[in-house]
Amino acid sequence: MNKKQIEEVIKAIIAGKYSWACVLILRFNGYDPLHYIPYRTYIRLLKDNYQIDRENASLTNSRT
Repeated sequence: MNKKQIEEVIKAIIAGKYSWACVLILRFNGYDPLHYIPYRTYIRLLKDNYQIDRENASLTNSRT
């Protein structure tokens, strides 16, 4: 994992998103998270965290 990926995992942990941090660790290390967690859980995590990332990006862009 590179430095940016590690920072993303740490941000997820600090935010209390431990399941998402696990997904990120698996993905960043070349594993398929679907081999370890149920499909529905994985899709829910993707949806929840994609929305949060989009909101954070829009907030960052509106501040500049």
